[in-house]
Amino acid sequence: MFALQRLDSLVRDRLDGDKSRLLELFETREVFDLLKSTNLPGDWYHFEPRTFDGAYLVATPAGFQAYQQERRAIVDLRDFSTLRDAAAALFC
Repeated sequence: MFALQRLDSLVRDRLDGDKSRLLELFETREVFDLLKSTNLPGDWYHFEPRTFDGAYLVATPAGFQAYQQERRAIVDLRDFSTLRDAAAALFC
């Protein structure tokens, strides 16, 4: 299952289908770790550094980074201290 499909499922199951509450899923690392552990190489969204084109949300020693990667070049790199803020940058 791709990341957006998994997020849609989690919104439906945990948030009564209210997509406006999506960021509540990122108040802890639980959903981030789930997405990271089930991430597929062909997905557009990635949760650990890879060489694939796509949108990335990765943990760093200082917090989290959100960025786009195209042909191995990282563009639009943003650093965040909280997972919720990084998820907002990527998904909202």
